[in-house]
Amino acid sequence: MARLKCTKIELVRLKKKLGLFRKYLPTLQLKKMLLQAEVNKAREELRQLKEVYEKEKREVLTHSQLLDDPAVHDIKTAFDVEEIFTSHENIAGIQVPVLEKLTFKDPKLSLVKSPLWIDTIIEMIRKLKHTYQKVIIGIEKKGILESELRVVSIRVNLFEKRLIPELEGNINQVRIFLGDQELQAVAQAKVSKEKILKRKLKEEERVS
Repeated sequence: MARLKCTKIELVRLKKKLGLFRKYLPTLQLKKMLLQAEVNKAREELRQLKEVYEKEKREVLTHSQLLDDPAVHDIKTAFDVEEIFTSHENIAGIQVPVLEKLTFKDPKLSLVKSPLWIDTIIEMIRKLKHTYQKVIIGIEKKGILESELRVVSIRVNLFEKRLIPELEGNINQVRIFLGDQELQAVAQAKVSKEKILKRKLKEEERVS
């Protein structure tokens, strides 16, 4: 740790640095507050998505026996995801993923020979897979926001509990040192002045 320089120049430097830290801290605190709100929002969105997914999964399972029909043995190709389209949005200065859409492969089915309910089943399972992908994206989004919140929280604590108090302590230490030096200089000047006056008095006495 560098030794503290108790000079007026150092005092000015420390005051300037403290001013910058105090100016920056509210920005960090605001970002922490916004991120906390977004994390809470992301957690709630994910909770709701998981509920929707479980509901859709139960609905699909109630029709699962229909998939054993020999007439639809190729139906599984209709559930294969061909491509996942995502984008990003800015939340509190952080880029997080957003699911745009899923595309599925064309089913290898004979529409003429297939049962009437096949389209409904395909739609249900595709919807389930879409919701599942939204859950995956939601988990990723929540993780990114939580990670950034941890980083910002550490910075806020660093400024609040270490950097700013440390600077304030150093400034007080330099001020005390300079104040003591000033008092000492005044006292020395006073002593010197008294000595000069005494010497003059003695010279005047010798002359008289």
